[in-house]
Amino acid sequence: MAEINIGPNKTHVGVVLYSTEVSDFVPLMSDAEVLKTRVFDFTFPAQKRAIDVGIRKAVDILTKAKRNVSQKMILISSGKSENRMKTKLESELAQAKGVDIWGLGIFPYLSMTELESLTTNGPRQAFEIENVREFFGAFTQLTTGETDNVYTYREPVDLVFAIDVSTKTGESNFQRIMATVLKCLQILFIGPSDTHVGVVISTSTSFIQLQSDYETIYSSVSSLKLSNRVLTTDKVLGAAIDSVLATERQVPKIIILITNGDYINTYTNETNGLFSWYENETHSEASRARDQNITLWGVGIGCEFLLMEDLCRISQALYLKDLTTNLQTLEYNRTVVTHGRITKCECGLRETGREEHVIAKYIPSH
Repeated sequence: MAEINIGPNKTHVGVVLYSTEVSDFVPLMSDAEVLKTRVFDFTFPAQKRAIDVGIRKAVDILTKAKRNVSQKMILISSGKSENRMKTKLESELAQAKGVDIWGLGIFPYLSMTELESLTTNGPRQAFEIENVREFFGAFTQLTTGETDNVYTYREPVDLVFAIDVSTKTGESNFQRIMATVLKCLQILFIGPSDTHVGVVISTSTSFIQLQSDYETIYSSVSSLKLSNRVLTTDKVLGAAIDSVLATERQVPKIIILITNGDYINTYTNETNGLFSWYENETHSEASRARDQNITLWGVGIGCEFLLMEDLCRISQALYLKDLTTNLQTLEYNRTVVTHGRITKCECGLRETGREEHVIAKYIPSH
């Protein structure tokens, strides 16, 4: 901790001690002496290790902080977890939320390969405990301003998922859509002062209005079922636009249209091997979204190339499998800082040079 510049207007640090569950933790603190006292009071945990539990608690501590600063986690562990799949998922979710993960490997039973798989930049951010000085040499550059750094800042958005499906979509595709949307909800920072999320679906005229409570929106989305279409694509998109504009919050407005593209364009007869197309009401709604400064993403599900091409005509288009990877860009701004000074800010001036760290620590038995 002596290597980290801790203070009220500097770096804040928290600690999580875990085994199969969280044994003890210290929330983010700005007083180094109080922090040391709390850590020295930790008692030895159980023998088994569930790294996913430690990562999840560390992310919980970090995401409760409202400071616009970069967030980092130092994972002190042997790297071996009781459930590698869960651990890897928690690591990916943490990084999707903008948490930069570093690893410090401890003996016995050290697996650097597993530890490296959990860090943000693999071997470049994973060190053995014997090389702790090398670790802090690399790590503290991020707080002293000795290098050019890119700080990532989170800002809230109003987001509506416009889900355009019907029985033609198929139950398996529908379940893929629902699983993806639910994973998106896990990645997003949802709260009264953070991101609000709503859902419009083509199989119902009752919509989920913008919600600021994670449990409420997650439960509502989980209960959605596949049935016959009652709304065409333009109606789904139009309802999503109305929903996202219903709030007067001064935050970016975003719509994610998930569709197989069936109703985006209207086609005439084939001529010389090609179909001609003309714009319909869906294009008009897409234009209305642009006029209202709404960011529109089109997400293709079960699309052939022609239908994906149609989606590109009205939106920034991507496939369903790529949605969660790209989602984090909606909430985050990037600011380049050179030797502690802002040299480039893409989305408005942000306070820089401060960070928050949580040390997720597992102590193995001897």
